[in-house]
Amino acid sequence: MFLTKRRAILIGAGGAIAAAIIFTPLILTLTLPADINAVKINLDKVEIVNPSPEEETANLLSLNVFFKIDNPTDKTLATSKIDYTLFANGESLGNGQVDYADIPVHGRPQLLSGGEARIMSKFEIPRSDSSLTQFNIGNLSSSDINWEADGTADIESGFVTSPLAFKTELERSS
Repeated sequence: MFLTKRRAILIGAGGAIAAAIIFTPLILTLTLPADINAVKINLDKVEIVNPSPEEETANLLSLNVFFKIDNPTDKTLATSKIDYTLFANGESLGNGQVDYADIPVHGRPQLLSGGEARIMSKFEIPRSDSSLTQFNIGNLSSSDINWEADGTADIESGFVTSPLAFKTELERSS
């Protein structure tokens, strides 16, 4: 007899593997919310940090850049990387990055469904940088400056990573 029990099991297993391979793209697209662009990345605040002795010696100005990520979708998401350019009063201060790619998915910042998350990035700029000439560094406070960030964030859901572009502004508080 051609169709023995053993052959039937092998044919069934082969069919299951083939079906899994064929339906993988569909499964992956179902794990990413259709309204991924509803996720909003905003500049929450920028803090000018008092320099440590090492930073003072290296002549660096340190900033803590905080992003607030709102997830209005019905799926929990994560982020693995945020690349951005930071601007002060329209002048580019350089590029920054928050990178969680080497951290397992369960340890990355979670963007819970209907919630928000805050992510901090340390940004260092040499005090001799020409973009700082418009500021009096001695009396500088972050509320004296219009801050902007322009970049992309990698948003993850299940097995899918999708880049999300953002441009956000934090206006002077005066």
